[in-house]
Amino acid sequence: MTTPDTVIVIAEKEVGYMEKSKVAYNADNSILYKKVDGAGKDNITKYGFEMHRIYPVTMDQFSFWCDSFVDWCFYQAYGVATAKSLLGGNFDDYTVASANMYKAKGGWSDKNPLPGDQIFFKNAQRICHTGLVYKVDKRYVYTIEGNTSDKGLLVSNGGCVAKKKYALNYKNIAGYGKPKYDLPATCVMGDNNSNVRMLQMLLINRGYKLPRYGADGDFGNETFVAVKKFRIDNGLASSGICDSKCWEKLVK
Repeated sequence: MTTPDTVIVIAEKEVGYMEKSKVAYNADNSILYKKVDGAGKDNITKYGFEMHRIYPVTMDQFSFWCDSFVDWCFYQAYGVATAKSLLGGNFDDYTVASANMYKAKGGWSDKNPLPGDQIFFKNAQRICHTGLVYKVDKRYVYTIEGNTSDKGLLVSNGGCVAKKKYALNYKNIAGYGKPKYDLPATCVMGDNNSNVRMLQMLLINRGYKLPRYGADGDFGNETFVAVKKFRIDNGLASSGICDSKCWEKLVK
């Protein structure tokens, strides 16, 4: 079963990767697989290299690579066929085209981000940058992006993979592509999103009361206690985390 956790874990391992210089790459092609060695400003990455080999029709080998990074993470997580299906039907390193694929499949929203969504950013002219959502709380959407930097907010062509965060109403967010996963992402204390609301409703329907706050979408202590009790009652390890094993028990 597909879960956002798989692709998020892969993306997190890439944080800190730096694109390579032409000089370093020409001297030793294996530099692509070094995290920081050979850093440069020529848009040369393992993401573009590998995605071009898999799908040369729409994936350039060495060019702006924020979308190649996202596609590569999905490919690593789920394989070619499933990754393409989750991404709206195909691989494409042009952010406008990627967003349009989600829109054509009914998998687009300009609000309500969830972990595992593909976030798209815009400038004054068009959609221009993308990344992967890994967390959402009351105030922020948290992302992992390629071809950015760890400085400031929206940084396109920044040269590395970095974690970022943006206010939910940040003006340069164009919207979110919504892959159709089999299960929601892991929910933990502090999350605030529609996955948490679904979790709370499922708990209530199974008799686990949330008397103070109900299904408010906010994963606080009341939800933590209910999840922990549900897990114990269903033979899972005692914790207040709703991971994939917990989701499977809840939705069956």
